[in-house]
Amino acid sequence: MDYGELPDQYGELRVPEGASLRPLVILIHGGFWRDQYHCDLMHPLANALYDRGYASWNIEYRRVGPTGGGYPTTLHDVAAAIDHHVTKNWPATVVIGHSAGGHLALWNASRTDALVRPDLTIGLAPVADVIAANINAVGVDATTNFFGGTVAQVPENYASGQPLPAAFTGRVVLIHGDNDDSVPLAQSYAIASHADRLEVLNNVDHFDVIDPDHPSWHIVLDELGQLTD
Repeated sequence: MDYGELPDQYGELRVPEGASLRPLVILIHGGFWRDQYHCDLMHPLANALYDRGYASWNIEYRRVGPTGGGYPTTLHDVAAAIDHHVTKNWPATVVIGHSAGGHLALWNASRTDALVRPDLTIGLAPVADVIAANINAVGVDATTNFFGGTVAQVPENYASGQPLPAAFTGRVVLIHGDNDDSVPLAQSYAIASHADRLEVLNNVDHFDVIDPDHPSWHIVLDELGQLTD
C-alpha cells in the first residue's frame, strides 16, 4: 500500500483475523539507511506477529543511493508512513525499529509534530545517538553519507535528525546484544537513562534480535502483551 507517490513510499500491511482488538505494530528495517537494504529484512518479524494475531505495517522508505534517501527525505518518508491513515483507529500503536531503523523509530518517538503518537517504541540494536555514531565511525561512513557530511561539517543536520530522549512519547524499550559488532552497545547506553527498559543480552549479535526464533523475541512479545492485556 502506498503512502506517497514515489516508488519507495509504500508499506506492507498484514492484518490477521481479530487483529483490530490488538495494537498495530509498525516495523522499520535497518541497513545503515543504505539503498541495498529493503523492508524484506523485517518479513520474519511481520510473519511472526501475524501468527500471534497482531497486524503490522512494514514500511519502506527512500534510502541513501538511487532512491533519493538520506537527510531529510528519509525522515520525511518515515513520518508520512507512520502518520498514514492505516495507522489510525487501533487500540494502541507500537513502533519497532532495528539498527538504523531503530534510529528512525526513536527519532519518531521524539517527533513533536506527529499525528500518530506511539504508545510503545522498541529499538532493536538501535543507532540511538547519531552524533556519537559519526564521531566513532559506527557503520564506517554510514552517518556521513546519510546526513551529507560529518558532525563538524553539517551540525544542524545531526541536531535535527538526532532522537531527543527528553521528548520521547510513550514507553521506550531498548534491546541490544553485548556481542554486536555492527552497532555497539554504547549506542543504547547513551539514552538508557531515558528509556523505560533496557535489556542487554549476553552473547547476542546484531541480527539475533530480528530473529523471531531467538529468545530475545519473547521480550518484544512481553511488551506487546502488556498493551494487549
